[in-house]
Amino acid sequence: MFKRAIKMHPKFLAGKESRDNWVKILNKEDTTIDSFNIETNNVFSKGADIVLDNEVFKKGNKIGIQCRQTVIQAVPVNGIWNQNGEYVYAFTRDNMVVKLGGTRKSMKERFGSYLCGHHTLERGKSGKMSVTNAHLYNTIEQGLLNDEKWEIYVWVLPRETITKTILGEEVEIICQTYHAYESVAIKKFKEFSGHMPQLCDNCDPTY
Repeated sequence: MFKRAIKMHPKFLAGKESRDNWVKILNKEDTTIDSFNIETNNVFSKGADIVLDNEVFKKGNKIGIQCRQTVIQAVPVNGIWNQNGEYVYAFTRDNMVVKLGGTRKSMKERFGSYLCGHHTLERGKSGKMSVTNAHLYNTIEQGLLNDEKWEIYVWVLPRETITKTILGEEVEIICQTYHAYESVAIKKFKEFSGHMPQLCDNCDPTY
């Protein structure tokens, strides 16, 4: 009963038009994170669960609602989530890999950028969000409302530096490498599964 009350809350009902317009219909997927992780030498570890951001609490027999407008949230499972660094990450739906991406920020910041998918016109927002964010955000929300399990797995990339002499001073420069790792991971997934991850629109064509 309590779970049904969460789903029927106006916060989620108000997103129906947005979900109708932005949800990406996913085909049946056969590549699990476990099988892909074996293929990639077990580089991925779980970083977070994605759950409904319902902000609902029970008070006696009544349901109270707090005010955050976003409808999904990531619940970290370890300290990696908040640490700055470079990462390749995998979104999974019922343990199946549906998206691979990369970042040179913390995973907390990267997931925060996906929350911009809330800003659709159908939700009464600005409409100023990337198409990728809108598809991902609404697809995950719809999936969670349908009792799907969504998780994020993380590959912590090594810190790479080079030393350059600048105006007579030796300077250690941190290299940005995640885009190469991301592209190779997507290529490996395509070779393994026979197709691109279903929620990936593009990757760096250099690699």
